[in-house]
Amino acid sequence: MEADEAHIRSIPWCASLISGPNIVILPTESRAPKTSTEDALFAQTLKTPDTISGCLTFYEQPGSSSASTSAVAPINKISTLVSLGSGVNGYPHVAHGGLVATLVDEIMGLLLSVNKHPKVVFPDIGRTVTAYLNITYLKPVATPSTILVSAQIKEITGRKIFVRASVEDRWGVALARAEALWIRVDKEKEKL
Repeated sequence: MEADEAHIRSIPWCASLISGPNIVILPTESRAPKTSTEDALFAQTLKTPDTISGCLTFYEQPGSSSASTSAVAPINKISTLVSLGSGVNGYPHVAHGGLVATLVDEIMGLLLSVNKHPKVVFPDIGRTVTAYLNITYLKPVATPSTILVSAQIKEITGRKIFVRASVEDRWGVALARAEALWIRVDKEKEKL
């Protein structure tokens, strides 16, 4: 994960995005290999110089929810800088649309995951799965390039969590937009 951060910091426009005083850098957990093979797609298959050579997740530190406690306000938005190589192409110099959808889904999942921390004041998210993901592709995602994928919680209603996301290039041009419904999985049904 240190290699990912060093790679992203070596790109000037990325370094400026993550250099603010309230920016919190997170290890992108799905980039770490696990013995269970969970996250193998991001930790192994897509972690090469020709696929995703660097990946760094960050967010802006929310304020404390209460001055008298050590609780932290929910993290409503996270962003991930992703360096793509030609190994993710669907067309020459263009990332496959399925990979773009995979990145959006992954960053949405990271957003929900970061809010599971015990100190975060947030409705109990528990285990979640994607129910649907709708993507609008606006422009091709060029390769090689580094893009910014951001996810934000739109609404929580019961077990339903509505999330939106965007994919942008270095100039802030929108390449894709997405919305998704994530469902909190009932722990009783989870065992089936």
